[in-house]
Amino acid sequence: MKHKLLFFMAFFLPCLVFAQGNVSVKGSVIGAVSNDPIPGVIVTVTELNRQVTTDADGNFTIRNIQPGTYVIQLNSVMITPKNVSIEVENLGVTELKPIRVTELNANEDVSMIGIIDAGMVDDDVETSGQDVSSTVILSNDIFLNKAAYQLSPARFSPRGYNSTQEVKYINGVEFNDQNRGVFNYAAVGALNDMTRNGDVTNFTAPSSFTFGELGGTENINMRASSYTPGGKLTLSYTNRNYYLRGMFTYSTGLKDNGWAFTTSIGGRYSNEGNIDGTFYKNVSFAFSAEKQWKGGEHSLSMVAFVSPVQRGQQGSSYREVYELTGNYLYNPNWGYQNGEKRNAKVVTAFDPTAIISHIWKINDNMTLTTGVGAHYARYGNTALNWYNAPDPRPDYYRYLPSYFEDEMVQLRYKELWRTNQTSFTQINWDDLYLANANNIRNGNGAAVYMLEERRSDLLETSFNSTLNARMSRHFDITAGVGARYTQSRQFKTVADLLGAEYVLDIDKFAEQDFSGDPDKIQNDLNRPQRKVYEEGIFGYNYNLNIYSLNAWIVNQYHSRYWDYYYGMKLTYTSFQRDGKMRNGRYPDSSFGKGARHQFTDLMVKGGLTYKFNGRHMINANISYGSEAPLPNEAYVSPRITDRTIDDMKSGRVLSADINYIFSTPHLAGRIGVFQTNFYDQMERSSYYDGIEGTFINHVLYGVNRIHRGIELGATYKLDDHWSFDLAGTVGEYYYSNNPDGIKNSENGKIVEREQVYMKDVYVGGVPQIAGTFGIRYFIKYWFLGANLNGFARNYIEAAPLRRLASSYTEVTPYNQYYDAFKQLTTQERFPAAYTLDLSIGKIFYLPGRQSINFNLSLNNVLNKKDICTGGYEQGRFDLDHPERFGGKYYYMQGINCFLNVSYRF
Repeated sequence: MKHKLLFFMAFFLPCLVFAQGNVSVKGSVIGAVSNDPIPGVIVTVTELNRQVTTDADGNFTIRNIQPGTYVIQLNSVMITPKNVSIEVENLGVTELKPIRVTELNANEDVSMIGIIDAGMVDDDVETSGQDVSSTVILSNDIFLNKAAYQLSPARFSPRGYNSTQEVKYINGVEFNDQNRGVFNYAAVGALNDMTRNGDVTNFTAPSSFTFGELGGTENINMRASSYTPGGKLTLSYTNRNYYLRGMFTYSTGLKDNGWAFTTSIGGRYSNEGNIDGTFYKNVSFAFSAEKQWKGGEHSLSMVAFVSPVQRGQQGSSYREVYELTGNYLYNPNWGYQNGEKRNAKVVTAFDPTAIISHIWKINDNMTLTTGVGAHYARYGNTALNWYNAPDPRPDYYRYLPSYFEDEMVQLRYKELWRTNQTSFTQINWDDLYLANANNIRNGNGAAVYMLEERRSDLLETSFNSTLNARMSRHFDITAGVGARYTQSRQFKTVADLLGAEYVLDIDKFAEQDFSGDPDKIQNDLNRPQRKVYEEGIFGYNYNLNIYSLNAWIVNQYHSRYWDYYYGMKLTYTSFQRDGKMRNGRYPDSSFGKGARHQFTDLMVKGGLTYKFNGRHMINANISYGSEAPLPNEAYVSPRITDRTIDDMKSGRVLSADINYIFSTPHLAGRIGVFQTNFYDQMERSSYYDGIEGTFINHVLYGVNRIHRGIELGATYKLDDHWSFDLAGTVGEYYYSNNPDGIKNSENGKIVEREQVYMKDVYVGGVPQIAGTFGIRYFIKYWFLGANLNGFARNYIEAAPLRRLASSYTEVTPYNQYYDAFKQLTTQERFPAAYTLDLSIGKIFYLPGRQSINFNLSLNNVLNKKDICTGGYEQGRFDLDHPERFGGKYYYMQGINCFLNVSYRF
């Protein structure tokens, strides 16, 4: 045991003696015109990969640095990024002259347009589709900053990673939810001014607040003292999901008594968005208070915010429907009721959050940051439900001309679609009410049609504590611990009976196959044949209780030519399903607490940097470890049973990259190559099987994927007026094996396990070739910009149902089924496409601290109407009629406009 302890200390604590030298650099950042200090600017010493942030007075201090020449990089959404060369003297403190930067007043013309708070596609809790986050926007990496935002309308994702591989912190507390693994951007909607300051770590690089993740990490700084004193009023117009946005923020700055306060209120509204039948209603509040004492040695901050929202959703549809209606923004989710548009799919979300954080500057070389956060999420998504009645969805595939073989019937249906009669092409609410009324007249008050609300509520508490220590002139150590508890409540309620009296709580799919067994059809055997009224819970009801603990440590070494880091993270995860209903299909595995699943995972990483000089360096990073499966994907059919796959285990990830980084007075950027191998992953897809007549949960396990490619990001500053940006990637993201899958139906009829042909199938829903070229012109605080964006090799997401091994046992090369087999298993690829973005802005400086910022941007100016931003293969297939299979798609079309005016005082 002693030998192990000595080894651990020797490996992670190579230097426990503080250096004798104590050379420091002090400086300040001010506006070039206003002369006001600028807080929240991230100051990076590029050679050392060290970061500090300017305080409320715009000051910063870099401690324990060797004498010599360095390049520091200044970056914030408040300013134009700037590189400055500094000379550090041999002894004492080097005092820099105030660094003047160009203020952008949190410039929204090219950075933040409609990203976090607009939601260009549905962020339904079931699909977890969200746009690019602020991590890539606030990042000082040119590739991430430029490419990720400009290509976000096509759902571009750096290195093909999904949002679970990108972790968000607020004031040092982790806030990715433990069930789905993602950060909920709706929780901070219309609070842009409160979420602009942050510390970003790119990919697996070392961080001052966390161990790090594949897709990078961000710590949003919402401490009151980090905001510029004064107020800011913002008004915006856009033609997206909402039309109007307003925000007001006021901060006192840090007062002489050590107190600082900041508050913000915002809202977004649209009676109907750019898509027919959609709407948006949102009001947001935030309040932050901070107290510092003992000369800043201690800081205690509290922040609370909430952003309730209600919005009508856009739905995906078939290419056939878009072409028949001549409307690539067709939305099947709405119909007329009493002369007004009513959307069947409405999201209602309410996410109050509170965080208490304490910073203790133990001495000049050591800081301890500790925080506790609590978050409650109420998320509901309505949808139509029906019983013993025709499908009410207007674009149901059996209502499309291609479904019919008779040419006369096809012509008739084409005519109905092309005339755009809303009683046929949209939801017919009157027919739904009439069906329920007729049922009541026949002596049955049960709903034929009704509106349900699928709830996914969350109660989460998190604790994080991080120690940053400068152990010597060459060595830094960052270590931390974390603990989290999550209760995820999954259930559905009766939102609207549409004139009926009640809903009978039985499973309509089970009734088709087990009509002679009254127990099988019950959703809750503890309360059989239960009548459920409005706001009552029915169908399913269960909790997921999730616990996790982690501890990590990272050691960094710095010298004139070489830097390296290494670290490890140990994580314990436990989750358990707690069923509130005893389902008739799974009476022994649905009610009460199920099996507890526990995982212990280890992650290690390291990196090496060689600096030719202060402007050119080569960097390499590698990481390997295991990660517990997400509870959201671990269960075969979580709504009705506790069952999981046998021998469930953690997935493994191996990732490496090599980068050449350059920073000259006119040209800066990065060129890199990367490869990430995912092993033993789990994926779950859910769909309705029209042949079997039931809802299917299809879980793939033992999934291996490879993500590899080349990245380039560069910016060239010609002079004080002109600059040029280039960023792009050529990637290849694909499945590298044929995993096993288990198909489980919610009617309890189907439980099948078999291999799925996924090898060499591309990861769908993300362009694998993408690039952007931008031009910026600045003169007398006028900003003009243009970006030409392109993306290609974008594949539709593969459906496991169409690749079951058993489906092709009779297929041999060139027999009668071979052509159909090739067509059914060939993954569809969307055509290459391009867009053009234009922007213009102007800052007007007024007496004192006052200024007015005007921004206008036009996006997707040259957009092609057949650009797909996501979709999935239809599960149905027919070897004899392969032309019948299709897919559902989201499309982009038209010019997206964003007009923003802000007044700062």
